[in-house]
Amino acid sequence: MKRKSQASRLGVLALALTLVTTCLTGGTMAKYVTEVTGNAKATVAAWSFNADGIGTAENPIDLGSTANRTAYAAENIKDGVIAPGTSGSFNIVIDGSGSEVGVDYKLKIAAADGITLPDDLTFTTNDSGKDTAYTLGSDITNTIKYAADSNSMKKTITVKWTWDFGEGDAKDSNDNNYADNDWTLNITATGTQAKPIEATPAP
Repeated sequence: MKRKSQASRLGVLALALTLVTTCLTGGTMAKYVTEVTGNAKATVAAWSFNADGIGTAENPIDLGSTANRTAYAAENIKDGVIAPGTSGSFNIVIDGSGSEVGVDYKLKIAAADGITLPDDLTFTTNDSGKDTAYTLGSDITNTIKYAADSNSMKKTITVKWTWDFGEGDAKDSNDNNYADNDWTLNITATGTQAKPIEATPAP
């Protein structure tokens, strides 16, 4: 009888342990789970850069056609050519319209390889309201600020040239070596996005 009683007790104990384990296991597996999803969105700023008036290999700027022809008598110089004593100008339009960022621009005018120009052929540029002496091969740099008005993102740079007339030139000091030559000037315009700068917080 004792053996049966002990066996019964062991059986009841095992059943109780099984029920307790099941409850505990079931309790650790029961939980609330919620997953929330969303989206992030970004529109990338548009970029556009162009330079009008710099000419092309097929249709270059002709300094002769930029000369102020009304300043010279027709009997003094042929139309469409330049010579000592002439001057002229042309415009280059830096165009950032269509961009949604500010534009840092760089403009450079340089004599093509193998081209030598007279020392008394001088240049000035004007992109800020006043003429500034310009050295061929140097960079003209400035920034066009972003503006919703596309016309505000255009900058006109006037390039003026003057070939001085040497009143005191003589046979050993003159511009004869440049007569009947063709000159080529290379014009390069580069636009780069202006680096965003954090605005200064209001006091």
